[in-house]
Amino acid sequence: MEADSSDISLDARGPSPVSSSSDEGERAVRGRGRGRGRARQVVGARTRGARGGVRTRGARGRGVRRQANLTTATDRVIAAREERDNQLRASIDQLDEVNLKNLVNKICTKDPSFVFDIVNEASEAERRRGYHPEPSEGLPSWCTCSYCREMPTEAEKLCCGQTPVNCFSILPDFQRVVLDDLVLVVARRYRQDILAAAPDADFNRGNRHAAYRQFILWHHGHLGARNRRVIPSCCVWKIRDKFPDAFGQYRGFVGGRLG
Repeated sequence: MEADSSDISLDARGPSPVSSSSDEGERAVRGRGRGRGRARQVVGARTRGARGGVRTRGARGRGVRRQANLTTATDRVIAAREERDNQLRASIDQLDEVNLKNLVNKICTKDPSFVFDIVNEASEAERRRGYHPEPSEGLPSWCTCSYCREMPTEAEKLCCGQTPVNCFSILPDFQRVVLDDLVLVVARRYRQDILAAAPDADFNRGNRHAAYRQFILWHHGHLGARNRRVIPSCCVWKIRDKFPDAFGQYRGFVGGRLG
């Protein structure tokens, strides 16, 4: 009986330590579980951060690739342009002198402003041959074409810069584009009908101003409002000689206004 009681007492005492150890185990397990959860959260956050970093690096990589593609596209455009220029030069080299001159004439017919490039080249070639004109009596010191006259303001003291045989004022195109009466009539009518400009009662003055506008449009193209250019003295006086003022009164160059 004593043995049984002792066994029972031991059993009675035994469960308490066992249950306490199991509680500690449960606590340990719970603690480890929480720790692993927090660890997983930390690792997950780090992983997500790393993934974010990868995405950032990927964006940078895409930016570099875009820049590389842009550079490659630019190089292709430059290469295509160079190839086109080389083909054009090769085609020009195959033309003989007669066909080349005919081609230049056709270009000048399609775009009359190209005549200024041709005249400039001709004047430069003449200067390279040693041409040096002596100033004529009464010829302004700033004139090289020998057709200019003295002007009232410094701004108007402008020469075409060509040699006498290439002066703008004696070009056939100048006679046709700037001084032709029929061309000026059409130019004035266009200004009146399309731009609603009032007609000028003074016929010569209206033609002078129309001729000035024709020269600017021919030489420089459309300039826009309040953008004006000085016309060379030789050309101005050529216009004034054909359409003179009865009293010799001319307005002259006025900057910053519509012509």
